[in-house]
Amino acid sequence: MASKNVSNIYVNPAKDNFTKLEGGVTIVTENKNAFGVESKIRIEKYNTAKKSWEVSCALQAAEGGLSAKSRDVSTLLSSYFFKQGAGKYRVYYEFYKITAKPFTTRLGALTTSEFNIK
Repeated sequence: MASKNVSNIYVNPAKDNFTKLEGGVTIVTENKNAFGVESKIRIEKYNTAKKSWEVSCALQAAEGGLSAKSRDVSTLLSSYFFKQGAGKYRVYYEFYKITAKPFTTRLGALTTSEFNIK
């Protein structure tokens, strides 16, 4: 599980394998900027038959933002984000600078490293 980054924002699943019994996937996000950031997320599941990534949960605003120079550990609930069950997943993020008008100053996008739900 490798940390990925864009515009001084680092994202990493807490581990490579999660079980359904855990109830969710833990993601660690760190903002090393001198300003706050907000994000939109989309869940993607790997389709082994088609050998491509497919949208499992559509792009939506993430709850809350990240303050300047801060770190957050959050859990994406399986019952909502990973309803398609076991398989290989990744999370797509779009990051935006927090401004008076939300989601106007885009900083970049990335996908997390892949992780499994068993």
